[in-house]
Amino acid sequence: AHTSRRRQLSTVARRQMRLIRADRGYLIFLSLLPFILGGLSILVPGSDGFGPPSPGAEPGELAFILILLILGACFMGSSLTVRDLVGERMIYHRERAAGLAPSAYLIAKIVVFCAAAIVQSFLLVLVVLIGKGTPGAGSVIPSGSVELVVNIALTTCACVVVGLALSAVARSGEQVMPLLVVTVMVQLVLSGGLIPITGRAVLAQLSWLSPSRWGYAATASTTDLRAKDPTAEADVLWQHATSWWLLSAGMLLLLGIVYATFTYTRLRLRAR
Repeated sequence: AHTSRRRQLSTVARRQMRLIRADRGYLIFLSLLPFILGGLSILVPGSDGFGPPSPGAEPGELAFILILLILGACFMGSSLTVRDLVGERMIYHRERAAGLAPSAYLIAKIVVFCAAAIVQSFLLVLVVLIGKGTPGAGSVIPSGSVELVVNIALTTCACVVVGLALSAVARSGEQVMPLLVVTVMVQLVLSGGLIPITGRAVLAQLSWLSPSRWGYAATASTTDLRAKDPTAEADVLWQHATSWWLLSAGMLLLLGIVYATFTYTRLRLRAR
């Protein structure tokens, strides 16, 4: 009870890292996942990749690549953490009774899993860049490839917190997988890349709460989707401009804070 929150945070973070290293099957899964998801993006028909479409090119190639990248980011981030809190619930209750601060516990989880998510995001984008080429200049960063990594990392980290929120809501481990599947599918729909959502009542408003919506907007802005794919929806968020990219990146950070606050509230309630 007299241990500082900083010491508690460090202890929980180091324990979480040891747990990940100890589970070899889980570690192998985490290591292979970005390569598998990146390989799916490479399978998109077409040879233009992130470049401008050539005459007679496969329509929608860039849009499909971005959809798969965002879907991969959502799946990687959520799957990292969706089992975590519900699996440690009894341990958390005992440690909470001994003086563990919910904030230290949650922040330690976020730090460790976001670090893993950033590594996975880098590998995912690297595989896609090798297979599909590199984009031009980004909306903010001169290197579009670096900006693309930032986009996917922000989306994956936001989904890490979404996974923690789902884990805090789930009452048992059996509820985790259905929640994960439904959440990933909903995010796919609300991304705006699969079906048009601009101007559609309710659907457009719900998409504001989805990391996939802002992650897809950021990647579309980085790659200048509106100019390179004439079949793509003319979404204002996809403009290749600094202000629109910053809006999308800022919303991803904001959503991470919102879902982290929700998870923190659930942890406090569970401890009573």
